Amino acid sequence: MFKNSTNTVMRNYAKSSFKVSKKLGILGVPFSKGQGKTGVDLAPDFLRENGLLTMLSKCNVSISDYGNLKYESHVTSEDNFVYKRIKNYSEFMACNKALIPRISEILNENDMFLILGGDHSIGFGSVAGHLMHTPNLSLVWVDAHADLNLHSTSYSGNIHGMPVSLLLKELRKYWLQADLYQFAPKW
Repeated sequence: MFKNSTNTVMRNYAKSSFKVSKKLGILGVPFSKGQGKTGVDLAPDFLRENGLLTMLSKCNVSISDYGNLKYESHVTSEDNFVYKRIKNYSEFMACNKALIPRISEILNENDMFLILGGDHSIGFGSVAGHLMHTPNLSLVWVDAHADLNLHSTSYSGNIHGMPVSLLLKELRKYWLQADLYQFAPKW
């Protein structure tokens, strides 16, 4: 244990006295189209290049780095007719449709996973993929915002404010044209 400058006692769990080895799968998702700021897509590579994997390896975990998610987006003029108020809807769906099965694959090989994003619109695919692998999963969503906006209630059209609304069965009726039942958990 050590004390920080405000005299709060903190524990350093990285150097525990017991040995518990876990397998951690890491996947980068350099997606930035859920919001309007540039640069968030650079985070996965930046974190790797600046020592994240070295730091995590000191926590008694075996790390498998799966690189960055690759996906193809086929945007056409007919795309997003129903969800026309959402910016970059087709790209968002393409990324998350590719992410969901990757999470399940990574969890089949590891005890836990870590997603390096990108903006947090990828929270939908991250959680949906975990739910596909572990249906009785409990989730605590900690964020400055609830991320429960709907396509019809969002002022900005940025889908990074909507991932939780896509996950909740109580709000699924608002996303019927998204065909979530084809690739996301079924409630």
